[in-house]
Amino acid sequence: MALRPLRNATISFGLVSIPVRFYTATKSEDVHFNLLHESCGTRVNRKWWCPHHEKIVSADELIRGYAVSKSKYVTFTDEEIDALESDDNRALDITEFVSLDQIDPLFFEKAYFLGPAPGGGKTYKLLSSAMKKEGKVALARWVSASREHLVVLRPYENGLVLHTMFYADEVRDFGAIDLEEGPVKEKEIKLAEMLIAELTEKKFNPLQYKDEYRRRLLDRIRGKSKGRDIVGQDEEEDEKGGEVIDIMEALRRSLDGGAKGRKRAPAKRTTTRPTTRKQSSSKTTTHKRRAS
Repeated sequence: MALRPLRNATISFGLVSIPVRFYTATKSEDVHFNLLHESCGTRVNRKWWCPHHEKIVSADELIRGYAVSKSKYVTFTDEEIDALESDDNRALDITEFVSLDQIDPLFFEKAYFLGPAPGGGKTYKLLSSAMKKEGKVALARWVSASREHLVVLRPYENGLVLHTMFYADEVRDFGAIDLEEGPVKEKEIKLAEMLIAELTEKKFNPLQYKDEYRRRLLDRIRGKSKGRDIVGQDEEEDEKGGEVIDIMEALRRSLDGGAKGRKRAPAKRTTTRPTTRKQSSSKTTTHKRRAS
């Protein structure tokens, strides 16, 4: 099924202009739940409550407001916001070309396919082919959805893909997290390097990875829809208190067990106190996910 274009834009660099169209590149397959009234099973509606008038207001009565101080707002209508942007042909202004490995994946936000708009096929192909041959990606600015985006254009298959990015001030400082320091022996590093080499593949194959949690959840949803009860299996849980993992032994067993086969031998553990086990009840523990 052909993808439908979301919007139009124009890539510009130097005196070259390339009309393009945006297409959704990814989709979420997450399982979403609705909120229901427990007593009758009816889906509840979201309402907007005005505490000043003490009543529910409709969506067409709402405007946007930016807080400049407590209880004081600068207001904007949708028309005023739209006027800050051009209509359909919003320019993607390329500012520079860099190697992709110079951009940390932490900065990537969303992805879109870019396809040529009518009349832009030749210049579109020219840009994507030249970027692929040079091994470069393009950094550009793009105004849309009430903000200016920093984006990356990169060659992908026979065309281009666009990634919106976070700005530097939107990425938090890694140095703000607590790191527990611990001495690492050279032998441990060597064994870890051997394990990494054992698990290294020449090419990433995304098709080998599946969302197993989603599969189990959908299986249970289908079972419940047919009137079957969900019965959980008894599980044993370790009370992990003060456990210390023998890293060298864990690395050796990982290598001896064949890392490629993904068969992991349990790590040898020494504990500061005896480990006790308790049998969980046969009653299924209900994991609540955020409803949407």
